[in-house]
Parts: sequence; structure tokens; C-alpha cells
Amino acid sequence: MTDIELWLALSICKIPFKKIRDRLEDTEFLEFLVKEFCDKSNLLKLDKKVKSTIEFAEKNNVELIPYFSKKYPDNLKHLNDPPILLYCKGNVNLLKSEKMLSIVGSRRATAYGKSQVIEFSKQLSSFGFTIVSGLARGIDEYAHRSCLEVGGKTIAVLGNGLDIFYPTENRELQIEISEMGLLVSEYSFKEGPTPYSFPKRNRIIAALSKGTLVVEAEKKSGALLTAGFSLDLGRDIFSLPGPVNSPKSFGTNTLIRNGAILVRSFEDILDEFGYTIVKENYKLEQLEILTPYEERVLSCLNSISYTPFELISSKIEDLEPQDLILILTELALKNKIVEFGGSYKIL
Repeated sequence: MTDIELWLALSICKIPFKKIRDRLEDTEFLEFLVKEFCDKSNLLKLDKKVKSTIEFAEKNNVELIPYFSKKYPDNLKHLNDPPILLYCKGNVNLLKSEKMLSIVGSRRATAYGKSQVIEFSKQLSSFGFTIVSGLARGIDEYAHRSCLEVGGKTIAVLGNGLDIFYPTENRELQIEISEMGLLVSEYSFKEGPTPYSFPKRNRIIAALSKGTLVVEAEKKSGALLTAGFSLDLGRDIFSLPGPVNSPKSFGTNTLIRNGAILVRSFEDILDEFGYTIVKENYKLEQLEILTPYEERVLSCLNSISYTPFELISSKIEDLEPQDLILILTELALKNKIVEFGGSYKIL
């Protein structure tokens, strides 16, 4: 076996990293482990699978990056159980990005959550951060899309093989990320998603980055698992506060109560990391980016004052009252509208 064939076999056999941690360069021992985990009747099948996997990867521009490779991200080596091998499609140089931030949250995001993740992702991307997320529905999806919209770089960590499109509605997004960013997985081709693969995927999302931003999360949420991995690794956890009566904000508000860093804007994250905005090198208009929901609400306002109830009753019937109030507050902070006596009008 060549080195890459051996490490691919270790990965396919799902050999725990703890069994090889102290003997990474002992080829004889590693080969013994493969034989031990795969009985003799299956060794021939394993050999065929290893060779076919390498061939499939080459045909589909997928790079196999084993733990010993110089391309393997150092941040993942801080995990107790790092992936033995990574399947990567796209710009593998992103694995070595100095500025990486993970953004995670609810699969069923509210209008407030969607508007906030779009703004955070666009502005952090414009500042040079590589955005890491999991390509799930909701917050993950919006984080990736918003990053790509401003020409930023993003990494999607999958809980299945790179040849599988999941969720199916994000097929085009997955293809776009493979062309403009990077797809990463520890799962081989044809391996579909399982209830266990996503929690494992989350540890990679947490480990790759300098910190994790949780936008929305329910009481029991995969986003909170990612935050837990970040905490175990000593990374920063950023949390966006939300309405106290919203189930989607229960997790984020609880994180803040337990010590996570409360953020209201992307500048809060920059401050925590010690970055400053140099006006000559940064487009000031980026600071006033309006999210699609903010643009929509703004277009419904004019010089006549409207209360939130009037807006929902006649112009924006699909928004929840608490989401609308938060959007109006953001527009007021951006000096786009003015509030007087509970009513709002455009400046």
C-alpha cells in the first residue's frame, strides 16, 4: 500500500484516531490495524474500494488530505478525535486561512435570524474572513450564500460524502461552493447523512475557526453542540441576542447568560479579535449594508408615520411582530428611519 492508500483504508475502516495517535509513522502497525478491523474475507473488497475511491476522487477533482499531509489544517489537530483523512473539493488553501469564523444556527430561521446572518456574513466576508458552516437549511445556507454574493470565501463542512447533495434543495449552492470556495467531509463517497454524522461534522466546523457565531438556536439544537465543541477547544463563542419569547432565541440567550460574547454587529467580533477597520482600506458603505428584509420594510415606509401593527395589517402581513420590531430598530440605528411615539417613518 502507498501512504495515501493506507490512510484512506484507515479512514474507510473507521479506525478511531486514539488507536493511532502515538504511532502515526509506524506503517507496519497501521497496516496491522487495518487487517485487524477488516477480517480476511473483506480485505480484497477493501483494497478494491480504496483504489476505486482514489480513481473517483481524481475524476471528480476531489483532493484526499490525510492527517500527515502539510495541507491538513493544524486547527483540527487540537481535537481529541480529528479526522484521519479529509475529502476536499475546491480551494484547499482556504484550510490555512488566518481569519476563519464559523456561523451556525437554526434550520428553521426566523425573518430576524435570516436578516442578521446575511448582514454578519456579508460584512465579515468583506473584511476578509472565511466563513465556515455546514450547508444545512436555514442559517447555514444564508451564511454561505451571503458570503458568495460579496465575493467572499466560504467552507462548507458536510455530514455525508461529497458526491451526495444534501439537502437536495441546496444542490446548486453546493456546486457553487465547490467552484468558489471549498467543500470538506470526512465521509467517503456514497456515504449518506445519518443522525450521527451531523454532530460529528459539527466538531470540524468548530475546530477550523477562531470562533463560532450562533445566530439562532432552540433549546435542543445542533448549533449548541457546535458551540460546545468551540468551548472545549478554548475558542470564542459569539451569540446574537433575540426576543425572550422566541423559541429560536432560547439557545442564544442562554449562551449569553452562561458567558458567551454578546454581539450586535460584526464590529463586536472584530474588536474581540483585535482587528480595527482602517477607513482607507475598507469600503465604508459596507457598514450600511441593508439586508433583504430591511430593504423590504424600508420600501413600505414613507414620510407618513406607521405603527408596526399598521405595517403588518396592510403591507407586511407575513412577518411576525417581534421580527418586524427588531428590523425597525436596526433601520433606526442605521439612520434610515426615525421613531416617534411608537410610529416609524423614513428620514
